Amino acid sequence: MRYHTHIVSSLAIGAGIATYTSISFTVTYAAGLAIGGLLPDIDEPNSYIGRRSLGVAKQVKKAFGHRGFTHSLLAWGAITAVLLFQHFSPFTLGLCLGYAFHVLADYCSSQGVPLLWPFSKKRYRFIMTYRTSSFFETLLFYCFLVLFIYFLTNGAIEGNSSFFSFSFIDFSE
Repeated sequence: MRYHTHIVSSLAIGAGIATYTSISFTVTYAAGLAIGGLLPDIDEPNSYIGRRSLGVAKQVKKAFGHRGFTHSLLAWGAITAVLLFQHFSPFTLGLCLGYAFHVLADYCSSQGVPLLWPFSKKRYRFIMTYRTSSFFETLLFYCFLVLFIYFLTNGAIEGNSSFFSFSFIDFSE
């Protein structure tokens, strides 16, 4: 999946979660979703995030290959455990969710992902898949864009005192 599709799909799903839960869709939460939606591709130096990684992507790719460790449940679990339990914030929640959404999106691609790495290098994929840069991916991008706009206009930021607020979960209900 191309970087802009990862960003828009993460924002759309994150906005949907905010619409139907007590999570507030704030700027920091959205930034976390967008960055998390790109982060697993730190294993590819030519990816959007890899080109901006100051050489980190080359080292990660050398160690694990593309769609290796960074696309596994172990990597997501480790990042989630460290960030959410030690540095919980709307940003870190968005980052962890965006990361998960990226892995899920690549799970639906024809290449699949090694969910059980390092125990198995087998790549798992969904029954129905798409090819990166295909017409179907472009269609997915626009569907997620419409869904994102729908959630923003129909509830994701409703009830928040402001989209730019830094409130997170309202426990007063």
